[in-house]
Amino acid sequence: MNNNLHSSFSWYSKQQWNYKWNYKLLFNLPLTILIGCGCLWKNLSISEAEAQVPSPASPTVNNSNLSAEEHFKRGSVTKAIQFWSRDIKNGTDVVKSLYNRSQAYIILRQYESALQDLNQLISIQGVRTPAQVYIIRAIAFSELNKLAEAIEDFNQAEKLEPSLLVYTNRGLAYQRSGQLNKALADFTKTVSISATPIAKLNLANVRIQLGQFTEVVNEMSQLIEQDKTFFPAYLVRSIAYYNLGQYEAAIRDCVFSLKIIPDQPEAYYYAGLSFAKLNRKDDASQNLVKSADLYLRQNQSSNYQQVLQKMSELNLQ
Repeated sequence: MNNNLHSSFSWYSKQQWNYKWNYKLLFNLPLTILIGCGCLWKNLSISEAEAQVPSPASPTVNNSNLSAEEHFKRGSVTKAIQFWSRDIKNGTDVVKSLYNRSQAYIILRQYESALQDLNQLISIQGVRTPAQVYIIRAIAFSELNKLAEAIEDFNQAEKLEPSLLVYTNRGLAYQRSGQLNKALADFTKTVSISATPIAKLNLANVRIQLGQFTEVVNEMSQLIEQDKTFFPAYLVRSIAYYNLGQYEAAIRDCVFSLKIIPDQPEAYYYAGLSFAKLNRKDDASQNLVKSADLYLRQNQSSNYQQVLQKMSELNLQ
């Protein structure tokens, strides 16, 4: 059996990433915001648009001679899956087809189906299974909130081939499972390998959860010097300033962040809390109401209710 997965998906040919952003307010002091920015899906060389459905207005194309990969490029993920399924059934390029189909399932959020393909793939290849298969399976486990299984697969991938993908995604899994010191270690490795804004942001987020606010201010300040338009750096630094009791600085960063991206409920939330600490109740109330309205508009009912609860605790109208 050929150990090399000659996939139509390239995991290493491009240094471009698609990030999944998770915003979650933690309302127990110290107040934090989770901004998980993991390489949860690597940009696919087969598709610059990542499986976007063609517009109905697009001219009809004769698809009878297209390959699975070409169907995928055109956004016909289901059609590509049908082709790979046919090849698997016929015993043609089974390893490659399982590998590709598992990733297509992940794009469609069919994680259990992806796991079935990946388990079969590992069963076929055994000890010759390459690292990227374990990485993909770990991502599927993570999406199903099976974090222990995900971490185990990331560990196996690290043994086979240490990489940025492993450290970033395993760091997120550690973070979600509450293993913050291990997450800190992985994100520190990620920054040492490739000090991208996203890598630095992940590291700062864990530092906030660990109460390392001064380090966050210093690191985000350096990041802002490099890119003054990277709004998450202002937002994260504002949270650190808030927890350090530097409320004016926190408000300034919230304002800068909102100038770049106006509809950020988190920025209004921390601005409101900072105004409350300065006993500027009207400003606090206006910002918290704006935060609640944005959460409601974005269908984040839990955060909406928690902002209202915080306003009640602060005796704000």
